[in-house]
Amino acid sequence: MAELGAVNSLVSELLANGSAKANNAAKLLALLSTCKQEAALKAAIQGLKQFFVAAGQDGLLLSSGGTSARPAKRQKVAASTAATDASADGPADAEAQYRDWLHRQYGNFTSQLLSLATGAADASSQRQRQPPKAASAAAAAPLPAAAPRSAGVQVVAAAALMECVRSEQGPGVFSGGLYGRLLSGVLLSPAVRPEVFALLFTKHLPLADVRFYTLATIKAVAARHGSGGKQQQAEAEEAEEKDGGEGSEEGASRAAKAAAADAVAAADAAAAAAGSGSGSGGREVSLPDLARNMYDVLCHVADTLPADTREWSTWCGAAEVNLVAAAADKNESARHRRKRKEEEERQQQRRQGQQQGQGQQPQQQRVQWANGLTQRRLYGDAWLALLALPLPPDVLRKALLRLPASVIPHMTGPQLLADFLTHCLNRGGLTGMLALNGLFLLVTRHGLEYPQFFARLYQLLVPEAFAARSRAQFFRLADIFLSSSLVPAYTVAAFVKRFARLALGAPPAGAMIAIALMHNLVRRHPALSVMLHNPAAAGAAGDDSDAAANGGAEAAGKGPAVGEEMEARGSQQTAAAAGSGPGVDPYNEVEADPAKSRAVESSLWEVEALRNHYCPQVSTFCAVLDKDLTDRTKTAEVNLEDLLGTAKGEGQQPGGAGSYSALIHGELVRKLRKAPIAFYSQPPTSLFHGNFDAVDWAGWTISSGEAS
Repeated sequence: MAELGAVNSLVSELLANGSAKANNAAKLLALLSTCKQEAALKAAIQGLKQFFVAAGQDGLLLSSGGTSARPAKRQKVAASTAATDASADGPADAEAQYRDWLHRQYGNFTSQLLSLATGAADASSQRQRQPPKAASAAAAAPLPAAAPRSAGVQVVAAAALMECVRSEQGPGVFSGGLYGRLLSGVLLSPAVRPEVFALLFTKHLPLADVRFYTLATIKAVAARHGSGGKQQQAEAEEAEEKDGGEGSEEGASRAAKAAAADAVAAADAAAAAAGSGSGSGGREVSLPDLARNMYDVLCHVADTLPADTREWSTWCGAAEVNLVAAAADKNESARHRRKRKEEEERQQQRRQGQQQGQGQQPQQQRVQWANGLTQRRLYGDAWLALLALPLPPDVLRKALLRLPASVIPHMTGPQLLADFLTHCLNRGGLTGMLALNGLFLLVTRHGLEYPQFFARLYQLLVPEAFAARSRAQFFRLADIFLSSSLVPAYTVAAFVKRFARLALGAPPAGAMIAIALMHNLVRRHPALSVMLHNPAAAGAAGDDSDAAANGGAEAAGKGPAVGEEMEARGSQQTAAAAGSGPGVDPYNEVEADPAKSRAVESSLWEVEALRNHYCPQVSTFCAVLDKDLTDRTKTAEVNLEDLLGTAKGEGQQPGGAGSYSALIHGELVRKLRKAPIAFYSQPPTSLFHGNFDAVDWAGWTISSGEAS
């Protein structure tokens, strides 16, 4: 309690007397690194925050260039020279010395707040309290993991830093450099508590200026930790230097670019400091954890902002009082430039009308974060920078799920994701299907040319898909991709045949899903109904058996795209195709291209085998294919959700009607007309019944008499 009382006394004197008791700020700063009582530490942070925020609002933290900067180190001068300068300058020199001293104290304050907010204060204070020899030895050896500060201290320090962000450069100005140091430290430190992230997510990230510098910082940190990050950064800086302002907006454009680069430079400095050991006690999160942190932050960033900047909410408060104007975007087209200038003219006329009744309005400052096009472009750049990192499997799946709905529609150039999605597609499985979902959106809505789309989807349909944990989502996407009636019939025929062939070896739940997909595809393409009964297909197969064998060999030589399982079955298919006559299926199962599989020449003989399936639910479900699927008015598509199951909480059991639990439940509740018994109701009198089939026993004579 004595420590808390001393802190409260120093804080009250500092806030009451201002510069007259400014030395109390130095005393409170010293207490930040040695204070053991959490309440006293929080009181010291709050008091120093109020003192420096007031100084920033008064412009005392601004250097001669108009921006806050760290002061240069003091140089030793002769005593006579110092006395002469002091007598010549007088009060002006005293004011400069006070500003210089205030700069140093403020830099110390922000550095300690960054250490407290990122959980690195304990490690640094532990090193400072050691003797000189021990401290030098500890500097050479890595520090042990120190227990971080409590979540309350970290949240108070982060909140104080955010107050400094909007006040150190004066009213209505956002300090991107300080915010970049804070966010990069939070992303890179392993000791940050979840409460700090919650503070950023709930209070700050929805704001327009915070959103802009958050995206800029994530882009810089991801570029530094990704492959070739330094080279990309150098190329970007060179492009920025070559790209200058034009016309009357040259000075404003350069100032806006400098402000936007402030956060990037601060993020680079913080990332370099963390990597060299001056950050969180020499510790840094692993690359997978860094990717998780950045993904969580990007997920809480707003996808888009309102079109009218007057509806924006900002942390610095500049947009609410109309103190800022949008700076020109470096990639701005002529059409956007014309719209922006028209909007600026309307706003200028509106301000002139207001000035007649309210007096002179302050001059507007041009900033990059007020440009909606720049915000949208930076949103896409931040996601591209994150996806360039080697993502762990959980983050990769989450990102692929989020791309189609929340990222691709809000990017200026979504086609840039094509390489990433193609790389993920090569992994196969659910990852490949999710990547194919993004490519499907790029092809249908953003003009991407990907002629191998259905071929890649065809290669993903393997028996292992029925045993995957995410099979429900897998087949949902497959049904969506094949939902268009404009897909060529020969391509759809290959998918129908593939589902029929997979249903033969699939478990009962998978067989029912395959039958439902077959039904829906044949109904969407009535021309394929002939495949349900095509007796001429087998007879015509003998003439083209050599072509089928050559096609199978060519597909088997295409490498891992076909798959080991398909190659194993391909040898059997090629051997069968070498023969001629009835019973040969012209469908080439190993062909990677559905257009060359000759499925349209085949028939769905697999349906007859499925009618005799060992599971009664599967054999009964085949009845959906007995209807006249060409009559679309009397038939309806099978709802896959009934088989795949819905999400939890929607009133149905997970797994749907096609799951094992549903099949077992159906057997348990079914009423049996005749219960099976384990013994004969009548003792048998012979090994074979008298009415045996003569065709089956051709060449045999069965007699009930005794052998002579």
